[in-house]
Amino acid sequence: MLRRTVSGAFALTVAGLITAAVSPAHAEQSGAHQRPATFYDSAAAIVNADGSLNKGTNVVRSWLAATGRYCVQLSHSVEAPDALIQLTPRDPRRLPHIAYRNPSATCDHHNTITVNVYDTNTGRLADGGFDLLAL
Repeated sequence: MLRRTVSGAFALTVAGLITAAVSPAHAEQSGAHQRPATFYDSAAAIVNADGSLNKGTNVVRSWLAATGRYCVQLSHSVEAPDALIQLTPRDPRRLPHIAYRNPSATCDHHNTITVNVYDTNTGRLADGGFDLLAL
C-alpha cells in the first residue's frame, strides 16, 4: 500500500514537472506576436494636492481641473486606455479613483487619465495628492 502511494506521488510529480517544462514554451509561442513591455511603456507620477506634478516618469503634466478632479497626461509611449493603473492616496483620509482613461469632459486632452479624489469622511470630492502608476 505504501509502495503504491509513493509511486503514485512520484508519477504525479514527474507529470507536474513535464507540464511545467512544456507550459512556458507554449506561453512564449502564444505571446510571440506581442512585443515585450519595457520601461518606456510605463508611467509614474507623484501628484500634489494642488495638482502640480511633484515627480514623474513618462508623464507630460498634471493639473487640478476642479475640486477633487485631477488630470494626468501621459507620454505618447504609454497608452492610457490600455494601461493597468494603480493609485495610492498621499493622505489617509482621501480615496482616489480613476474616472476616465482618455479624453473626458473634465480632461479633454489626448492620453489623459482623469482621477477623482473623495474625502472618506464626507464622501464628497476633495483635494488630495496621490501616486499614480500606469503599466
